[in-house]
Amino acid sequence: MSDMRVKLIMIFAVLCLLITPLSQAEPARLTIACAANFSATMNKLVELYVTQSQQKLDIRVSVGSSGALASQIHHGAPYDLFFSADTDFIDQLLKAGKGRERHTYAVGDIVLYSLQQPDGGLSDWLTKIPAATVAIANPQLAPYGRAAQSILEHQGLTPRKQVQGTSVLHAFQFVETGHAEYGFIARSLLQREVKGSWHAIPPDWYEPISQDAMLITNSSHARAFFDFIKSEQAQLLIRASGYR
Repeated sequence: MSDMRVKLIMIFAVLCLLITPLSQAEPARLTIACAANFSATMNKLVELYVTQSQQKLDIRVSVGSSGALASQIHHGAPYDLFFSADTDFIDQLLKAGKGRERHTYAVGDIVLYSLQQPDGGLSDWLTKIPAATVAIANPQLAPYGRAAQSILEHQGLTPRKQVQGTSVLHAFQFVETGHAEYGFIARSLLQREVKGSWHAIPPDWYEPISQDAMLITNSSHARAFFDFIKSEQAQLLIRASGYR
């Protein structure tokens, strides 16, 4: 075999390795840190976004309390976006230079939830709190926990026992598993099929729970999803999921 033919074969082999068919291209990776109360809604948003996208996407969502996720981001966790339930954590991260931009994507509401389906309205339920086990999110980690603590204090209520979840979703699970008779949870968690009943808490009983998203990286995929959340279509879905 001539030297020229050998060289041509080698060049062709190298080109075959370098040229990747479009159908085999790696999907674009996007990593999202998401507050627990918003996880079900985030799944719907991701599904809608992927359906509309013109490219392959690998979107991974990590769920937890806003405080825990903020701590991870502060220590370098490789997220592209952070959907917090607490604007304070966004403030802290932006001041520390950990984010680029913010946007309020939702305002959350609190309800009092119970599997026992007791009779009466909200005032009747509240009279039972001093003799009950009540679940709330940890006030140090989640704004829904701080709001729940504020509601109890302002109404002069001290539960017989209080259990705290690491997130509002965890507080909801305490009630669902029978470890608490009542729980102060996010109304958005009731969009799924639930076993119990609930009463809305008047919004003027607690500070508004504004939820902000933060753009962390400068990737085009992160920017595109960040802008998608602002769209009318995404906002309609968010409001239909129990937010204002």
